[in-house]
Amino acid sequence: MIKKYLGIVGFLLSLVGIITTIICEWKGTDVKPLGEISFICWISTMTISSEIDKEKPNKRWVYIVSIGGLAAIGALIYLHR
Repeated sequence: MIKKYLGIVGFLLSLVGIITTIICEWKGTDVKPLGEISFICWISTMTISSEIDKEKPNKRWVYIVSIGGLAAIGALIYLHR
């Protein structure tokens, strides 16, 4: 089940985050890292989903993208405190 819906769930979560960021920026509220985190989440879940859907997925690539995405999100949170 995770293999089937990972890309869709990641896209929907990031879409909500990006729309929230646009609305909050329009109203003047500062939510700087939310849009960037949503974009990184979207890119990493789509990459992982496309790799998992292959017949012989490369687990190393999935781990690299997962760790890289989490590291980038952690760095954004740290930089925008």
